[in-house]
Amino acid sequence: MFDDDEEEDEFLDDDDYEMSEMEEWFDDNYMYFKRDAQIPVDLTDEITYFYETVYCPVMSEIAPAIRKLMVKQYPTIDGELRPLVVEYIQETIDYAGHEFIMQLYMLVQDQLEGVNLREQYPKFEEWVKFYGRPPEVPVPDYTFFGEHNPMSVHLTDQQKKEIIDESFQEELESYLNEEKLKKDYFDILQSTVLKYYKDLNDLDYEGWIIYSVQIREDYEIYKYRCEHLDSFIEYELDEEDINLPYDEYSAKFSLKFNEKFDKEQAEIKKNQLEENL
Repeated sequence: MFDDDEEEDEFLDDDDYEMSEMEEWFDDNYMYFKRDAQIPVDLTDEITYFYETVYCPVMSEIAPAIRKLMVKQYPTIDGELRPLVVEYIQETIDYAGHEFIMQLYMLVQDQLEGVNLREQYPKFEEWVKFYGRPPEVPVPDYTFFGEHNPMSVHLTDQQKKEIIDESFQEELESYLNEEKLKKDYFDILQSTVLKYYKDLNDLDYEGWIIYSVQIREDYEIYKYRCEHLDSFIEYELDEEDINLPYDEYSAKFSLKFNEKFDKEQAEIKKNQLEENL
């Protein structure tokens, strides 16, 4: 007969089983490993190797760099102490790079299996034009004031040029700032991923196009969350509003925005009146 301890071990309930961190990670990211909807996939040696030698080292190394970058790019975040907002900040840091690395794993498997990426992605040719070429730098548009443009009737050629040059300068500064924000993020993520994920060296031209799409998508997620934080803090929304659904948040943000605008306009009028006294 079994003693009590042996019987208890043998008939442990599934609910008593405690998964390891790697098993939880695999469970959370199962969709990235399931190549065929009809065939279940297990935590194989290959996936374990990817987790231990690529995913964990990359995520651990980029986290402190991403935190520093967030504070540099969005200074309002620095010093935020409200628990729910701090949690949102940490989630942004923890998620940075995650989607990119997991998409790269699927991309590497596609390349190994000889998947035709042009057929798999209907927008591939559009992506080649957008991601496969350097971004276009803005240029001044001196055709803006056409012959039939009512705005140009009382303007001299010099005045038109000055207006266009000023508008172009603003557009150029915005473009350069956006490219700098993106480059700073890319530099952190790209250098670390390429350092650990050696299989990327075998990507072909089509693979590098998809790589470019995925790193840009990852940046856009990071940027969206940071801009959300930045405006949330600037306009002093309540802590519990940080995780509101988009429509509810937009409504509250609009109220705060209008309140701040009205307050600023009232202050301007007050100052003008005092100057005229």
